[in-house]
Amino acid sequence: MTNALESPSLAIRLDYGAGVAGEPRAAREIAEILMRPCFAALSRLSARRKDRWSKHAKPSVESIATYLADATNDAISMDTKRGQDLVASAEVENGVGRDAAPIVATRLQAYAAIPYVAESLEAVVTGVRDLASALGAAAGFISLEPSYGLAHRAAVAASRPKERTGIGEQRFRERRARLRYSDRIGTELAGVDWGTFLGPGHLERVDLGELRRSGAFARVVEVSPKLGYLQISNDPLDDLTDGFEARLALARRALAPLLMDVSSISME
Repeated sequence: MTNALESPSLAIRLDYGAGVAGEPRAAREIAEILMRPCFAALSRLSARRKDRWSKHAKPSVESIATYLADATNDAISMDTKRGQDLVASAEVENGVGRDAAPIVATRLQAYAAIPYVAESLEAVVTGVRDLASALGAAAGFISLEPSYGLAHRAAVAASRPKERTGIGEQRFRERRARLRYSDRIGTELAGVDWGTFLGPGHLERVDLGELRRSGAFARVVEVSPKLGYLQISNDPLDDLTDGFEARLALARRALAPLLMDVSSISME
C-alpha cells in the first residue's frame, strides 16, 4: 500500500490583500470554489482565531462562507487526517488578523497541500486560478513535492526548504528569498515554480503575449486583466526530475525583468 505521507502532493500558495470578513458575497464565491470535487481531499473544516482552532465541522458552501465572513475568526482551515497524520491541509485568511500589515497587496495568505491525482489535475489548476482571481491574488505558485510534509513546507514558505530532486542551489535560494523578501513579492519574483501567478504589480513590467511567444511556458493564461498564470510544463511530475532545472532556466530568462537577485541568500 502506498504511504499517503510519501506520495506526491501539490503545494499551492496565494498572497493577496483584500479581506473577506464582513463580505458574505465574496466569502460565498470562495466557498463555492473550495467545495468543488477536485478539493474533496479536504474533508474537515475549522475556524482559526490567533493560534486556536475551533468550530470543527464537515465543510459545505454555507459553513465555509459563514466562517470566512465572520470577523471573530482570522481564517478557515481545512484538512484530512489518516490516523494521527495529516495528509491534506489548507488555510484561507479572511483579513482580520493582519489588518496592520505594511504591504497591503500581499498581507494575507492562502495555502493548500493536497495529494496529486493526475485525473483531477486540470480541475485543481482551474480551481486554483479561480480562487486566485476571487481573492485578488498579487502573487502565488503551484509546485509538486515528493510528500505531503514537503508540500506543506513549500506552501507555507518555511524559512529553510528541504533538499530534493529538482531543487538545485538556485531554486533553494529562491525559496528562502520568498520569505526573506516577502515585502517585495507583489512586484518581483523570488523565483519560478511549475505554476507561477503574476499579479498586477508584475504585469506592469512584463507582457503575457511576449511570455507566450518566448516558448518557455507550456501554458500562459490571462486569468483576468490583473492576473496571469504561467505553467512550465503540462505534467507536474516534471517538477521532481533533475531535468526540470533546465526548463526553469528558460523561464527565468523570459521573466528576467521581474527576478530578484538572490545570490546573497545563504545555503546554510
